[in-house]
Amino acid sequence: MFSKTLLDRVPSTWRLALLQAITIGTSIALCLTLAGNALREDLDTIARRVALDDLGEYALMFQKLGPAGLERVFAAGRHGKGQSVRVVGADGKVLWEHANGDEKAFAWPDALHLRKLADVNGLLAVEHPVGDVHMLVGRIVLPDGAVLWHGRTDAADRSYVKHIRDYLWLAGVAAAIIALVPVFWYAGEVMHPVRSMITSAQSLAQGAGNERLVVSGAVPELLEFAAAFNTVLDRNAELTGELQAANDHLAHELRTPLARIRGNLEAIHDATTDAGAREPLGRGMDEIDRATHLVQTILNIRAGEHNALKLHREETSLRDLLGSIADLYANSAEDRQLLLRLEAPEDITLSIDQQRLIQAITNLLDNAVSYTPAGGEIILRLEVGGQGGTIRVLDTGPGLKVEELEQVWQRFVRGSAASAKAPGMGLGLSLVRAVAHAHGGTAGCANRPAGGAEFWITLPR
Repeated sequence: MFSKTLLDRVPSTWRLALLQAITIGTSIALCLTLAGNALREDLDTIARRVALDDLGEYALMFQKLGPAGLERVFAAGRHGKGQSVRVVGADGKVLWEHANGDEKAFAWPDALHLRKLADVNGLLAVEHPVGDVHMLVGRIVLPDGAVLWHGRTDAADRSYVKHIRDYLWLAGVAAAIIALVPVFWYAGEVMHPVRSMITSAQSLAQGAGNERLVVSGAVPELLEFAAAFNTVLDRNAELTGELQAANDHLAHELRTPLARIRGNLEAIHDATTDAGAREPLGRGMDEIDRATHLVQTILNIRAGEHNALKLHREETSLRDLLGSIADLYANSAEDRQLLLRLEAPEDITLSIDQQRLIQAITNLLDNAVSYTPAGGEIILRLEVGGQGGTIRVLDTGPGLKVEELEQVWQRFVRGSAASAKAPGMGLGLSLVRAVAHAHGGTAGCANRPAGGAEFWITLPR
């Protein structure tokens, strides 16, 4: 399970490269082994034939020309390297011998090996006392009873095999590099566009829904997938727009009927003296007021999103405005055993719509008070910069999930910390952002490193 989990973390490009490397390495090792064994067997067969031919040639030459003939052959330099010849008389004395430095280290077989030579095709393999070189030794008994010994080392054959293996390794490395070309193509033409699609999808998930999958230089299949996916997104955006337009139109059309119904209920409420009827009439007017407030909030959000929200601006001290709001929430925070602090070391005066901004800030404070547990802290902070002012509301509540940092600003969306006991329809933060946009500013949120959430509204000068 651990290996599978570890393998799941490895990118597919590296998986393909590893699989390709294992396949190529195994193939090269198998080819080298088979080729080396076959080459060694062929060279061994050839070496035996050459040794037997040389043995017969040297015996015939010695019988005709004697040691002087063999001396001339080896002096010519065509047969000397890697070969040894020894002629031993019938009495055991060495009549003539030719051997280089490396060949002298080999021990010639004694008389006991003479019978064994027939079992190895007339040759006997003698090992070097120190190195890995072997020498094939053969002998012919001459008519006068002398014995001509001939030895041929496999040093040249080993050098040839090593030379061939070096070339095979070089060919294997070249083949491995060529075989890895598909991996690089896969990484560039498939995985790079896929990662680009993943990044686009993440931006789409955190954005407002107007982003699309962006794939550049991808294979045709990925381009078709991205086009199909974007078509689905366009269709969803179209349906969402139609639904929002219908909601906005419905909210706009409901204002007048709700006002008339409330006026009629208020008239009946004022005209009747029946206490039993006045109470339900009052509850009915309260419900209509809530519905009217909901309708007006939706219209304000829509107007703020399209920069059509009407503002009644006036020069206002943000420190004084935040001070009055903090005083308003002091008792509510104390009842919930919360510490509410105002931090406004500097002041700034801006042209704002006081009522709209108060509504936005109180929405943020309502959320902070609702979601911060007893014993927590809420900070209402004013930061002044060269571009304007920033109002921050910081709490020590549960915070937000990463995917919720942008989703909570959408209409009718509530965070995972919200519960059925906490009132709301998910319009408060949408209204906050709409008010910020209407003032030419921005609104955002983040999780605090020490725990809790932080919401802010930036207001330009």
